[in-house]
Amino acid sequence: MDSTSEEGALAACIAACNECNQICLQSIEHCLSQGGTHAEPGQITMLMTCASVCRTATELMSINSEWHPTVCDLCAQVCDECADQCEELGDMDLCVTACQDCADACREMVGESVDLGEEAEDDEEEEEPDELVTQERLN
Repeated sequence: MDSTSEEGALAACIAACNECNQICLQSIEHCLSQGGTHAEPGQITMLMTCASVCRTATELMSINSEWHPTVCDLCAQVCDECADQCEELGDMDLCVTACQDCADACREMVGESVDLGEEAEDDEEEEEPDELVTQERLN
């Protein structure tokens, strides 16, 4: 993959995570004003969790942290769950769409990061994985 498409995917994922973060935070106010099942603690907690994970993913991608693929994978999972929960509640279409878009962008980002990691591994000499893991645990 060339660096231009990689940078484009990174920018798209950051934008999707930012959008999802904002919409989930805005949706908290919407849910509280709706009352009933929309305002139950589990729903508010889900929206806050989704917003927080999206924000963290954005921050880690922005600084090119080696942890961003791990957090993007988590972000995709949380966004999927949030989208499902909001869809089940109803009257949350904007949040559902933002979460689905973010999950898709994060999955794409994780896939590209794995591809890049595999290319780097192919360039290196192979070591015995069991010995390496054992040595790391002992240190």
